Amino acid sequence: FVVDRENKIVSTPAYMLANQISEAADGIEKLVQEVLSLVD
Repeated sequence: FVVDRENKIVSTPAYMLANQISEAADGIEKLVQEVLSLVD
């Protein structure tokens, strides 16, 4: 999970590193929360 606040870029490996769908979901949820905080 990487955040570049200056350039408003948020990235997560999601499916590339996940062994289970639940692991991907955790990263995706964190990414979405961070994106929402950047637009506020």
